[in-house]
Amino acid sequence: MDGRVISHLSRLALLLLLLLLSAAMTPCADSGSIRGRVLTAAGKGAAVPNAPVDARNPETKATYKATTSDGSYELSRLPAGAYEISVENVTLFLPFHQNGVPVVAGKATRVDIRLDDINLNTLGDGGELFVQFLANKPAPSGPAPRASDGKPDISGVWEAALFKPVGEVRQPLPWAETAVKQRGKRGRITDLGPAACLPAGIGFEPFGYRIVQTPTLIVVIDGGHNPPRQIYLDGREHPKDFNPSWMGHSIGQWEGDTLVVDTVGFNDLGWVGAELLAQFPQTEKLHITERFRRLDLGHLEAVTTYDDPGSFKKPFTSRKVSSLAPKDIEVLEYVCAENNRDLPHLLNPPDEKRRRSSGRNWFQVGGTP
Repeated sequence: MDGRVISHLSRLALLLLLLLLSAAMTPCADSGSIRGRVLTAAGKGAAVPNAPVDARNPETKATYKATTSDGSYELSRLPAGAYEISVENVTLFLPFHQNGVPVVAGKATRVDIRLDDINLNTLGDGGELFVQFLANKPAPSGPAPRASDGKPDISGVWEAALFKPVGEVRQPLPWAETAVKQRGKRGRITDLGPAACLPAGIGFEPFGYRIVQTPTLIVVIDGGHNPPRQIYLDGREHPKDFNPSWMGHSIGQWEGDTLVVDTVGFNDLGWVGAELLAQFPQTEKLHITERFRRLDLGHLEAVTTYDDPGSFKKPFTSRKVSSLAPKDIEVLEYVCAENNRDLPHLLNPPDEKRRRSSGRNWFQVGGTP
């Protein structure tokens, strides 16, 4: 074949390819889009990261999805029509739904979404604080370090991280499920320990925490409500008659590069759950198993299994990955009871059973309003 013919055919093929690419990149004349921002309803409106936004056409049943980046989202190439917009399953925030959002061919419809948040109705909490929990936290890269004894080194200051359920959903017993429903409306939680300056329990570390590691003992210093926690690595067993406590009694051992921590001896005053603030009442039968693994220099994984036959039909598991905090971040002193003014702001009075069980006056424990 003549070289000029081949050259002509090559140019023709390139032209067709460019036309196809241009058509793919150009919005269809018979479609439109929905765009906007997802913000907190409280305060000035902080951008909510990684929020899933769905648009559903009730006539065609078709669903289109997007995820926020810096709070912004765009649902493109939507056939003209009316859509149902929803944002669900954003930890610490309540679901959002809006019907009848119009999409016009060739145009963009703007829908800014404000998310109400789950809260304790205490001073200073709310959406802007929760956004900090959800935000991606930068962490250093590199291999996981090792301690002087050759074990993985999990020490350091770790950023707060949210639990995510693993496997089957929790199955509370009827009395525990009823207790949750009685705790407030619209997702508000009013009688957790932290609301009255009491410990929050294992895994609840919304202000970060420090791990101090030695060959025979690990100490966890919480940046918030919890007292320091001791994890014994010296081969001891649990005491046979341990006085029930908020944090229980913890013993650990290394299984390869994974630290397995076994904790029993809890009181029945706390609440447990697979996510922050998604909590259920616990009993003294609670048994927690944690598996810590340093994934790399900047990340620490904690897989936690809760087994409480007094409150749940079967055990359930959650997972979180904490980022190593910058070097200038420290765990500071936290004194909740000092000048505590939160108690009058609670929606419901403190739980009477828990007040009697503590053997102390609830409002004295919380400080002077």
